[in-house]
Formats: sequence, C-alpha cells, structure tokens
Amino acid sequence: MTFVDLDPTALKATSICTLVLLLKWYASISIQGDTRFKAGSRAPEDAAFGGRMGAENVDQTFGLTSAASTDVSNQSEKMRELRWQRIIMNDLENIPLGLIIAWSSLVTPKSPLVHTVSVVTFAVMRIFHTITYARSLQPHRTIVWMLALVATLVLAVNGVVGALSM
Repeated sequence: MTFVDLDPTALKATSICTLVLLLKWYASISIQGDTRFKAGSRAPEDAAFGGRMGAENVDQTFGLTSAASTDVSNQSEKMRELRWQRIIMNDLENIPLGLIIAWSSLVTPKSPLVHTVSVVTFAVMRIFHTITYARSLQPHRTIVWMLALVATLVLAVNGVVGALSM
C-alpha cells in the first residue's frame, strides 16, 4: 500500500476553489429565487414572502396565469427568470463533476502545479460563465465555458497520468 502525500499548495487551491464555487452557488440560487418571485413563478403559498422581494403585487401561480403572459413587464421578468434557471442548470451540469475530478486528481497529480492552475482556472471560468450568461454576453459565455471544460479535462488527465506513474 502506498501512502499518498498531498501537495499543500494544490490542496489549498482545491479547498479555496471549492468554497468559492459554493458561495457562487448560494449567490446564484438567491438571485434565481428573486427572479422567480418577480416572474410570478413561485407556489401560491409563497406569495406572503414576495413583498420582501419587491414582488408584492405579483400573483404567485407557478407562472401559469394567462394574464401574466400578456403583460410586457412580466414577460421581461419571465425571460430573466428563465435565464437564471439555465445558469443554475448549467452549474448543476458542470460544477459537481468538475469538483469531483479536482478532488480525485488531487490524490495523484502528475504535476501539482498543473493541478493548481487547472482548478483555479476551472473556478474562475465558472464564475465568469455565470456573469457572462447573466449579462447575455456571447461569444464570451461560450469561451469561458470551454475554458472551464478544458481545465476539467486537464485535471482528469493530470490525475490519471500521475496515477499511472506510481
């Protein structure tokens, strides 16, 4: 049995990036919750909380009220809500797997420096992805998404090469 010695810098970077992405997630779901109130997409029993969110005059009907669909201001709020739903879904598709790969490759990196740079790149690009998606910036959103994807692939390859070198 081999004892695995974790590189302290890579460990710190992975831990910090995990925390940063968790805080980003909390911020994103809070914003998404706000958009759901303003779009009238919350459950009817949630209407009591809407006044605190600036949506005191918006009926909460899971977004199913036909009157709401013709209101131009509601259409804008509904578009904003859908944008944030897609941001959250993209995060759910990418961040958990990226962090699993980051933590698993931390155990056997071929290069701790490559691991550190890749995990930081992944975290920063995921933050930029949220910003560019929220602000409707293309091709910026695609570029940062691809960079995060490449960083995840580099993490995985670095970990596998390190494991095979043991």
